[in-house]
Amino acid sequence: MNPDGSMPDPRIVERLITAFGMMPYDIGLIGRFEAENLARMGLESEPFRQTAEAAPYIVLETTAGDRIGFLRLPSLPMGKDIPSKDMIEAISRKIERERESVRLLVALSDWGWIGEREYLAQRPRFVPDILLGSGRGSGVNGRIEAKGRCVWVRPYDKGQTVSEVRVLAWPDRSGDFRWTEPGSIVPVTVGLGDDYFDNPEVGAVLQ
Repeated sequence: MNPDGSMPDPRIVERLITAFGMMPYDIGLIGRFEAENLARMGLESEPFRQTAEAAPYIVLETTAGDRIGFLRLPSLPMGKDIPSKDMIEAISRKIERERESVRLLVALSDWGWIGEREYLAQRPRFVPDILLGSGRGSGVNGRIEAKGRCVWVRPYDKGQTVSEVRVLAWPDRSGDFRWTEPGSIVPVTVGLGDDYFDNPEVGAVLQ
């Protein structure tokens, strides 16, 4: 949906879906309302992009065999900017159950800057090691939050950047592990300037 509330041209949306499908992503999040709007257009998102309701949690393995958990956070109810205490507690319980069996637990959110900031400010019992946010609001290059337990990253709303998070040490589940920069983690924002060339196949789809 466009910022003014109008629906975009389905032909443009279909081209975007095709273009994203050509990119080698392993996982993505589509919000519940975004998925509903696509359904109204008779379209489906790329296979790697799922709602929290359809695929709330998956584990991927690195080439070295390390397990990384990805938790898709459910979209907020219509008209709500921040998650409820019940939602925060449910997320904490899920993280508590899953974190011991993975090297890293990453949460994906479409809550926007306000919702994500308020979530972290509530000091949940258990938080993801990394929170990859999206939705409306400012970008965050990589802010260490929740008493050092979570690194919060959001893309910049003007685009033309890619967020990179370099994990230099796995979180220690048995002790008082806290992220430190640059000791254990280094968030980087990569600007897509003129030294990056367009992929001609993707460009042809978007024309």
